[in-house]
Amino acid sequence: MKKIIMLAAMGMVCTNAIAGPMYNSKSMTCSSVRDKMAQEGTVVLQYPSSHPGLMMYNRYVSNSMSCLGQGAMASASVPTSDDPKCKMKTCNFTTGKGPNKNH
Repeated sequence: MKKIIMLAAMGMVCTNAIAGPMYNSKSMTCSSVRDKMAQEGTVVLQYPSSHPGLMMYNRYVSNSMSCLGQGAMASASVPTSDDPKCKMKTCNFTTGKGPNKNH
């Protein structure tokens, strides 16, 4: 059961991470990731999971326009070679009342 839940969670993370080139965040500095983001607008970063042997993927964005149809921009962090919690932005679906309510 744990494996099914973990695979489903990985599938949800990977769904947003299918567009554009992918970079390994651990082989880049935080500033080089931000430079790439400034050049490309969005980047897909791969980084090690807390579970040994697994890799995570996510799409990070430079502005809220990159989140149209994919929720609202939210704070996130990603491990880089020089910062284990490099501050980034990503798109997250929000819940609650109004236009952001999930159906």
